[in-house]
Amino acid sequence: MKRNSEDIRQVHLDSLDRGRHNPTQSNQNRQQNVQQNVQQNVQQNVQQRNRQTTPQMARRAPQGGQTRAYPQSTAANPNAVRSRAQSSAGNANTTMNINPNSRKPGRRKKLTGKKIFLRIMLALLAVIVLLGIAGLLYKNHLENQITYIPQDMNPTFKDEDGSIVSLSDVATETTKEALPVLEGIHNILLIGIDSRSTTYTKDGSGNLADIIMILTVNENDSTLKLTGVQRDSYVYVPGYTDPQKINAAMTYGGPQLLVHVLENHLRIDLEQYAFVDMNHMEKVIDAVGGVTVNVSESERSSPLGGLNELVAEQNVEFGSNVSAHMLYDTGVVTLDGRQAVAYARIRKVGNGDYERSQRQIEVMESLLHRFMDLGITSKASVIEKVLSLISTNMTKSDLEGYVLTVLPNITSAEFEFLQLPVSGYANEGTYSDFRDGEWSIRPNWNGMIPLVQQFMFNQTFAFDTVRIIPEAPVATPTPTPAEEDTQAGGN
Repeated sequence: MKRNSEDIRQVHLDSLDRGRHNPTQSNQNRQQNVQQNVQQNVQQNVQQRNRQTTPQMARRAPQGGQTRAYPQSTAANPNAVRSRAQSSAGNANTTMNINPNSRKPGRRKKLTGKKIFLRIMLALLAVIVLLGIAGLLYKNHLENQITYIPQDMNPTFKDEDGSIVSLSDVATETTKEALPVLEGIHNILLIGIDSRSTTYTKDGSGNLADIIMILTVNENDSTLKLTGVQRDSYVYVPGYTDPQKINAAMTYGGPQLLVHVLENHLRIDLEQYAFVDMNHMEKVIDAVGGVTVNVSESERSSPLGGLNELVAEQNVEFGSNVSAHMLYDTGVVTLDGRQAVAYARIRKVGNGDYERSQRQIEVMESLLHRFMDLGITSKASVIEKVLSLISTNMTKSDLEGYVLTVLPNITSAEFEFLQLPVSGYANEGTYSDFRDGEWSIRPNWNGMIPLVQQFMFNQTFAFDTVRIIPEAPVATPTPTPAEEDTQAGGN
């Protein structure tokens, strides 16, 4: 049935009139709705605190044993709280889902002190592991620069007849006294050779030894000592009847034969050795910025093998300009690598091999001083150059032991030095008893053994006497080395 506009207006007025005439009933209805909503919200909050918060998980109801799902949508949530209108234009029916475990966007859970500490420790551990791996790789790289010579328990060499013989077959000396061995004291034979020799071999045989020194490393007092042996000193070499110059032992049988000869004439233990190609030492010296030494005018300009003459020979050898690297000053000067190697080789100026050994020690000490003043990166570069010139019978673990436990405790770049033969314990000159017109040094080895023991070990030991060298002095003039033979190093 169709209603006219007057009827519609009347119905609307009647409904408004009923609202005005029943205010109590309207207020009661609103209060009941509010109370119901409050009770439902309280129950919901209690239930949410007592169960794990996963909005889409089915939860067990607090009563009745049934499960109820709590969806994300506020429209499907009958327990949603109606928010208060924000303004007169606001929507009174806007809902807000209250979840005590929900987080505001962008906020993170605060880290405790313990968690922060653990994160820092893990980061440090990661850095240490990475540095350790890098260090290990670099250590292996450095160690691989060295030429390692396998230990030959019974080496062979050529005797005076040209026959190949084993050392055990010709070294037949019988001794009763054990060689002194003290805890924490190590003697290492250092040999300088010249790779320019036409008979050069990588194992050291076929080369005359330009430099023969024994490095004594004392872990007990953190000191370094050097004993220099003049290369023209006469010794007895297995397989040869007549005495020979000691540097010839290197030519005949390499470093192992030289070790055996020194052990027999000094009565010390020399299990370890290393030889260095002196021809390339100038690269190492240049890497540290040169060395500082005291050069006399005769050492600089002597035509009989002075520094500049030896530099000119090196220039020809390396294809450099003949006038390159010439030294024009005397006194305390800084030498570059080529000049320093020439300075260490001067032999015919001054007192022969005695002063030659002193020059070599002077260069070595200055080199060590310069090295210790370098930064870490520069030191690593120098070490790499030095190791590439070394051949040794030491194992990698032996080298690591010296590097990790001995060298860090060495506080001085200076050496105590003993020159052999000691003054008064040898005769020297030109003799023709074995080879016609040969200049040689004839040491009294038995007289010097106690001096060497005292220098290396700070005490003496009983020893088997050494076969006497012809024309050597028999008497021992002094119980201790003269001052010029034993001295502390320094620049």
